[in-house]
Amino acid sequence: MHLVHAIQLHTLSMTASRYKLVILLLLILFLYGCASLPPRPNLEYESALPAANTGILPDLAQGFRASHGNEASGFHLLIDAEESLTARLALIDSAKNSLDLQYFIWKDDAVGILLLDRIMKAADRGVKVRVIVDDVWLASSTRTLTRLNSHPNLKIRIFNPNPARDTFISRELHFIASYHSLNRRMHNKLMIVDNQAIIAGGRNIGNEYFGLSNKFNFLDIDVMAIGDVVKEASFAFDDYWNTDTVFPVSGWHQKMGKVDFANMKEDVEKSLWKHKKLLQSYPLQPQNWDNWFSDIGERLHVGEAYFLQDDPVKIDGRDYRLIDMISYFSDPTEKELIISSPYFIPVGDSLAVMERLESDGIQIKVFTNSLASTNHTLVNSHYKKYRRNILLTGAELFEFNHQPSNEVIELASAQSVTPRFISLHAKVMISDRRKCFIGSLNFDPRALVINSENGLLIDSPSLTGELTDFLNEIMEEKNSWYVVVNDNNSIEWRSEQSTRTTQPSRSFFQTLSDFFGRFLPVEGQL
Repeated sequence: MHLVHAIQLHTLSMTASRYKLVILLLLILFLYGCASLPPRPNLEYESALPAANTGILPDLAQGFRASHGNEASGFHLLIDAEESLTARLALIDSAKNSLDLQYFIWKDDAVGILLLDRIMKAADRGVKVRVIVDDVWLASSTRTLTRLNSHPNLKIRIFNPNPARDTFISRELHFIASYHSLNRRMHNKLMIVDNQAIIAGGRNIGNEYFGLSNKFNFLDIDVMAIGDVVKEASFAFDDYWNTDTVFPVSGWHQKMGKVDFANMKEDVEKSLWKHKKLLQSYPLQPQNWDNWFSDIGERLHVGEAYFLQDDPVKIDGRDYRLIDMISYFSDPTEKELIISSPYFIPVGDSLAVMERLESDGIQIKVFTNSLASTNHTLVNSHYKKYRRNILLTGAELFEFNHQPSNEVIELASAQSVTPRFISLHAKVMISDRRKCFIGSLNFDPRALVINSENGLLIDSPSLTGELTDFLNEIMEEKNSWYVVVNDNNSIEWRSEQSTRTTQPSRSFFQTLSDFFGRFLPVEGQL
């Protein structure tokens, strides 16, 4: 009897402890949910500076307009990882008036430090620099951002910042407490230089996007553009720069007190030299790039383009989505539609639309990551149940091989790096070798419904032809798995090396993670 009574008392004690723990957690969530940003500075609407009229970029743009007219745009594909970073360095070093940069991720690794050092040097020589970066993966502390922002020519604004961003536990608790408001992120990628040239596409700022990660590197696609489309991109950047969703770092200045930019420059330069060996393929100091631009100018594809983006704010109670603007993309398609997306999870009636297009005689190719090549196993856990339905629409399905041909590995990796695997990161749509979309948009719920995205819709047969030929080569069985339903009604993966009926993976642990990931109810957030 005493034992039963003791157990009852112990059970009651444990129950009371659980209630206390729950109440404590709820109290913590409430307190962090009440955290707030400093008052937003009362700033006037700020527009981009006028286009520069001296320097190599104005000369390049003027020569292009003289040959092709004021409404045309010129394009250069950036597929090779080393060239993609070189192009950014060349543009930053050549800037005379302005640099506008907008990125989802800006890491503090070798690439992140190299580009930060370069834009600081541009600011030192009088270039007006504006940077918008999303907060969710931003490692820089508020004090570091304030130090950077103290330069008179360098201004930083943060998309949808977490008010409790500076400590891990506080940040995570506040994110949970304010999930509805903090869940939407800015996935945009854009660089605008002197209002004369832009780079748009799939790359964030970090080692793996430019072939400098020993763990894995991305095979990705950007495009550099000059001409008429640049002013559209500049207007789009101004929309984000001036929206209330983007918080000026100057709002933290009073809280942070006095900061020293000179010491910041020293810290960045020391960090840069620590990465000297990894960055051996790139100049660590600004260069003259006139010859580089002259060579690019002779090889530009000619066409017309539209810069598209999700609106940073809601209009009449709903978001104006980029997918709405490119929804007509498939309507004029007559023969072939290619979709490349590293993360592919059908949304809404997209499979029914694909089936309708196939019934109209349009060949559809879907290109995405295999389990082995993905950097987000959880995405594959929810994508894999759609494989059969994708194939049932009549579409062809290709999954990237994490160990492609040496030529593809070299495209995705710098000379000094040997990664363990390659992952697809290219976000592209192609219609009939004539029109293409190159941008930040994945074909998944987070990109199509939640996050903001941007990119270029380009009408240029020569550029789209080059892009189509490249993707067709990457989808060959030496670089990718061709996924089919075989005669036994099983899904089969075919490559140049083998044929298999289980999905390829990098390890048993990845296969196990993929299996259990499907039980997590997170598909709408992927």
